[in-house]
Amino acid sequence: MKYSMLSVGVLLLAAMPVSYGGSAPDRTDGPCFRVSIQNEQENRSNVQQNCDRNVNRTVQAGARNSAQTMQTGNVNDNKVRQYHYDVSEYFDRMRGN
Repeated sequence: MKYSMLSVGVLLLAAMPVSYGGSAPDRTDGPCFRVSIQNEQENRSNVQQNCDRNVNRTVQAGARNSAQTMQTGNVNDNKVRQYHYDVSEYFDRMRGN
C-alpha cells in the first residue's frame, strides 16, 4: 500500500509541469464571473471585467468597506452589499457596556 501511494504521488508530481502550461485564455468573447466575500476590519474590492458578459457579486462586513467596479461589455451585472460590523463594538455589547 505504501508503494502504491508513493508511486501515485510521484506520478502526480511528474505530471504537474505538463498540466500547467501556457497563459490564461482570452475571455473577451465569453462570460466572466467573480464572487467575493470579505469579513475583515477593513475590506477593499477593486474589480475590472472586460468580457462579453460580466457578473460580479461582492459582500463586505467590516468597520471600513470600499468597493469599486468597472465593467465593459455587452451585458454588465454588478451587486455590492456592505454591512458595518465593528468587532470591538460587538464585544462591548456582549459584556453589557
